[in-house]
Amino acid sequence: MAEDVAVSEDTLIHSLTLLVNWSKVLLKEAKKDAEGSLEDFVPHKISTLFGLITAGADFYKSLGVKKLSEAEALWQKSYQHAGVREQVEELLQLETEWDSFLEDVDRGLQTTDRQLSGKQTVDRLSPDTELTDARSGKSVTLGQYLDHVAELEESQALLDARSVKVLVVSFGGLEGAKLWMEQTGCAYDMLLDPQRKIYRSFGLGSSYAKVMKFRCLLQYSGYGAVGIDFPDVPPRLMEDLYQMGGDFLLDGTGKVLLSHPSKNPHDRPNVDKILQAVMLGKL
Repeated sequence: MAEDVAVSEDTLIHSLTLLVNWSKVLLKEAKKDAEGSLEDFVPHKISTLFGLITAGADFYKSLGVKKLSEAEALWQKSYQHAGVREQVEELLQLETEWDSFLEDVDRGLQTTDRQLSGKQTVDRLSPDTELTDARSGKSVTLGQYLDHVAELEESQALLDARSVKVLVVSFGGLEGAKLWMEQTGCAYDMLLDPQRKIYRSFGLGSSYAKVMKFRCLLQYSGYGAVGIDFPDVPPRLMEDLYQMGGDFLLDGTGKVLLSHPSKNPHDRPNVDKILQAVMLGKL
């Protein structure tokens, strides 16, 4: 816990300075690359910004913490120190510039995390919606899975008690999905929606600003700080990293009981909210 970590103000200033300087270099390089063509920048060069994940992991390790909230707790304790305060304020200003740049990219490419379908989001999915089973590769319909539905490993017993089951839906290809399941140990049923019919039904678009948001990438840094590796997916299997997702609860007929489009890749409804929607759906 952050309250158990003690670092000197000199160490804190040094670590903050390194993070700020490294982040500035990444942002400056990205802005320069984007000056030509955004259409060329996004698929080939925007990944430069993912370097913030490594920078953040090194920052956490230097302070002996595991995540951003713990680092924040440390600098808040020393915020009265002029040197610490100066670096924190510079970091916060950089965060604003970083996020603003990505919002400009979204606007420039007319990317949206709102609706791709051009119509209101649905309140029911057809059981006849055709998908692909990621484990068998066979064509299936959503209706074959609607007697099970919903989310989360740690609370699986609570979900089981309410006849709620997780169903993972991805827009990726079969080979990539199998590799992902193998590397993550995912035990849930997984269906593939390469035409993104379900994504469009729920109005889920893409957003560079939300996927690569400054704080979002620093949250990923926490994995590196504790030695957890990301799935190692070959470039040829990499799909759309900027597709937004969400969590949706359906009853046995396909009626939507809970709709939670994610505001960022970490945004998920808690189990209490899911169970509450289950109970209301049975009234």
